[in-house]
Amino acid sequence: MTQAQPPAPGWPPPGPGPTPAHPGPPPASGQPWPAFPPPPPPPRSRRKLWIGLAAGALALAVCAGTLVGVGLGLRDDEEGPARKAAAAANGVTVTDAELTALLDRHGKALAAKDLDGWLAAFDPARKDLVAAQTRLFRNLAKLPLSVARYETVEKQGRTGDAFGQGVTFQLDVSFVHQFDGFDLAPVTEWYRWTLVRPARDAPIRVTAVTGAPAAANGSSKTVHYPGPWDRWPEIHVERTPHTLVIADSGRAALAKRYAPTAEAAAVHDLAVWRAGGLPGPVPNGFVIALAKGRAEMGSLYRIGTGKATEAGFSMPMVAAERRDGTFVVGGTRVVVDTDTSYFTRTGGDDAGMVFRHEVAHSLVSPRTNLAEVDAFDTLDEWVVEGFAEYVAFHGRPLGDSERTAPARRMLRGWNGKLPDNGDWDNPDLVSFHYWLGHTAMNHLAAKYGEPKLFRFVVAVYAGTPTDRAARDVLGVSLDEFQAAWADDVRAQAR
Repeated sequence: MTQAQPPAPGWPPPGPGPTPAHPGPPPASGQPWPAFPPPPPPPRSRRKLWIGLAAGALALAVCAGTLVGVGLGLRDDEEGPARKAAAAANGVTVTDAELTALLDRHGKALAAKDLDGWLAAFDPARKDLVAAQTRLFRNLAKLPLSVARYETVEKQGRTGDAFGQGVTFQLDVSFVHQFDGFDLAPVTEWYRWTLVRPARDAPIRVTAVTGAPAAANGSSKTVHYPGPWDRWPEIHVERTPHTLVIADSGRAALAKRYAPTAEAAAVHDLAVWRAGGLPGPVPNGFVIALAKGRAEMGSLYRIGTGKATEAGFSMPMVAAERRDGTFVVGGTRVVVDTDTSYFTRTGGDDAGMVFRHEVAHSLVSPRTNLAEVDAFDTLDEWVVEGFAEYVAFHGRPLGDSERTAPARRMLRGWNGKLPDNGDWDNPDLVSFHYWLGHTAMNHLAAKYGEPKLFRFVVAVYAGTPTDRAARDVLGVSLDEFQAAWADDVRAQAR
């Protein structure tokens, strides 16, 4: 499992891609969950993914000239006196005010559950587009959205022609939405609309819809697109007190089966977190999608630039509006692959463990300091994944982890060091690294107390370098902590 990352540079804020997840079967900061034995395919760190997504979003917003949630400006001199005069004579133009009104009507139609009003934006001659948007409208109507509006991100192409030839251009649109009872703040998903005005007095029509591209070099080609509501023709939703489980309608029975497991995981993790006594924002619920296979998992809330290898991930969603002048994480989206052995093996608590791990990532994600996003390139995986493992197995002996037996066999020849980020995803070592992170958190809690464990993890997510966090919170250097932990691990293995 992992924490996913947000979109890559070129977007306003990602996550962290998806945001962290878990290995093996397991993901932005989501990290994968490898299984023993045999070792699962190498999991991929989701923390880097969500960081890339967030950085991309932030970059795109800055490039657009402003930020999502406060209304990104349209960069074009279409409102200049010369163009206005030409357009008034015989030209075709689309004004900023018209685009704002179009998006406003679209959002209000969704809120009013007015299908005809919703479809009014789309070219009725594009039958496939109208059918797809009808399905999307019906899917969105099943979701508990307390906020649902559409805002301009940026436009591409000419929106005026002084010679009456008609105009075709692209508009990147932010779907600003908030799940009631789940998101701490409204978050965003980006679409790219192709708009056409064929003649001066003709209505503006949308002729194509896809995901708006994220910045280059990121781990996702899009910004939190497609959601399950975009990808699946019909969604099924199971709501529990603390979870919203979304599946393709053909897998409704699976959603009904796993909703109680997801709820139990949320209740467990919330109790662990609240016992830590840390003030600050804590989500009260979690949005979870059930994917069928790695390919599908890798194409929910992102279009990945690489293959998904994890069993699940938690993606931090950057809030659409800044708080105190800075971007924050407004919520998370968890995705799990129900085709992995964690869900297909009979007996045991494998699925529950995956849910607990990903929810743990989701609990700490709101503490992410996005202003320090560059620092997350060096955010230690042993802290991110070790914490998620610690919470997932909280109250249980270390031996309950399937990683323990094979990991103890690997201690012979071990150098006694905390895992390094550069080697974290080594397919021969990734499960061992997860276990080492888990034991580091166990040691920290046993020696310094669980409240300090939470303070340490939150400090790291807030952008404090790990060595400084150790001194500030634990009162020892990271080297001193590492030496005592290594002795403890070796003693347990005897």
